[in-house]
Amino acid sequence: MSKWMIIYKNMRWEEIDFNRDQNNISIKLLKKDEIIEGKVLKENDFTKVIRVSLNDGREVDLADFAEIDNFFEKNTIIFKNRTGLHNEIRRYIDFSLS
Repeated sequence: MSKWMIIYKNMRWEEIDFNRDQNNISIKLLKKDEIIEGKVLKENDFTKVIRVSLNDGREVDLADFAEIDNFFEKNTIIFKNRTGLHNEIRRYIDFSLS
């Protein structure tokens, strides 16, 4: 089961749902009940990571956290603190889109 999140540059994230029409994407922030729109810049179907340029000029990443959790479990990656978790998630996203 997918659990999509939007990840901002400051590594804050929140749960989302989204609809896509080719390169255009509409993202619904579930807790805020707000919709933001943008264009897909890059994506990796295998790792389920999407980089989006929002219409307000910000760049964010969308990732399926179920996929990330699965990857971390298979590779026995253990976090000692929140910073370690954030660094590993950023590394996963950047590697997926490189």
